[in-house]
Amino acid sequence: MTRVLGRRALLGGLAGVIAAGAAVARRSARGERVLRVGVMSNLTHAPMIAGLGSGRIAEALRPVAVETRVFRSGPRVAEALLGGAIEAGTAGPAGVVVHHARHAHGAAGGLRILGGCCSGGASLVVTRASGIARADDLRGKRLAVTQIGTTQDVALRIFLRSAGLRDATRGGDVTVLAVSGATILEQMKRGDLHGAWLPEPWATRIVHELASTRLIDERDLWPDRRFATAVLASRADNAADPLVGRLTRALDVEIARAVADPRATLREAHDELKRHVGNPGAFDVFEDAARFVDFTSDPIRASVERFGDDAAALGFCPPRPTAGLFV
Repeated sequence: MTRVLGRRALLGGLAGVIAAGAAVARRSARGERVLRVGVMSNLTHAPMIAGLGSGRIAEALRPVAVETRVFRSGPRVAEALLGGAIEAGTAGPAGVVVHHARHAHGAAGGLRILGGCCSGGASLVVTRASGIARADDLRGKRLAVTQIGTTQDVALRIFLRSAGLRDATRGGDVTVLAVSGATILEQMKRGDLHGAWLPEPWATRIVHELASTRLIDERDLWPDRRFATAVLASRADNAADPLVGRLTRALDVEIARAVADPRATLREAHDELKRHVGNPGAFDVFEDAARFVDFTSDPIRASVERFGDDAAALGFCPPRPTAGLFV
């Protein structure tokens, strides 16, 4: 069972955060117990996508049924968790950290990171016509992310700051826009955008389809080239539930499968994404994009904490945002 959840629907439940103690598995209209699991429509979430699409995760959670809900960004997954629209899900770490920090003192106790899913798989890609060859060339340019407050948005803004640049909304001369991946592709093709900091497979799609340049592979900015791009999270009041523990172990199995047989996971994930986003790009491009990711059960805590500190420095959340975040 799969639903693509709209922003209004998931925000509608956010007011329900005050009402604590909701059961982890809900009852469907037919009376069956259902666990609602969120996942993002990116290659970086391929183990979860493949496990849900194939039915293996549902099999591991029987007799509880699994309902899949697909999201376009990490902040929306975090909002859905806090609002009770889903019980667990994979998301980029920045969205999880920011929403945890904002709601840690609420009735639900914020969020909890249960495990990892992916390291790497994000890049700054630029059009060749833009003439961008180094950081200083970004002055006066128009860049995009998929949503404000995503992991890539935080990474881009911190990179600009480290290069002595700022977003135009803060008095600088680099314009940062929030645009969907498909729209970014079209606007870069028309020359309306000069570049974008994107997760996979979007970064590699733009490199292939627009003959663009990968200016920055974000792995090069991190120790040992490892940083979290997808983690498994739940609300704090659901984290210790045995059913959520079974989901965590089922995802671990899918990650191990992806490491042992990456092409099988990629094929299943690509086929599943066709159902949700219509056009995830050609499979050979999807497979090429996988060169930039490493699937792992390790949430790479130090990188999540750094994303949290960076998000706080940017004013997205209060200080010490990762306090209490890890189980």
